[in-house]
Amino acid sequence: MDMFTNLSPWTWMILAAILFALEVMSPGIFLMWFGMAAAVTGLLAFAFDISWQWQLVWFCLLSLAAVLVALKYLRNNPLHSDRPLLNERAVQHIGRCYDLVDPIVNGRGSVKIGDSIWRVQGPELPKGTRVRVLGADGTLLKVAPA
Repeated sequence: MDMFTNLSPWTWMILAAILFALEVMSPGIFLMWFGMAAAVTGLLAFAFDISWQWQLVWFCLLSLAAVLVALKYLRNNPLHSDRPLLNERAVQHIGRCYDLVDPIVNGRGSVKIGDSIWRVQGPELPKGTRVRVLGADGTLLKVAPA
């Protein structure tokens, strides 16, 4: 409880600096909004002599407002990547052709892509048949004869 009663403007500025540093080290842009809320709370605490209870209320309200504004902004202006399929390895293979290493029996078979074996789903086909990837469901590739 003493930690809360001893909140000072510098506590909020240090918290803001820690949150900004963690933001730089972590993926995404999430901690930045809490860092901004902590910095504004610190500035309010410098400008006005407010109790620790109100400092916590301001921090919570500013955090909520910052996250809501960020969500609305990012929903209207999504982040663009030069490699949008980076974390969707299966989708990267759509449209490409490969040879079956295992025949498709009962709708399932496999192809070799690079140094990996991928499970495929498609019509009954013998081993060695050239197939084209039409889609992906998780790590399962949906194929048809090329």
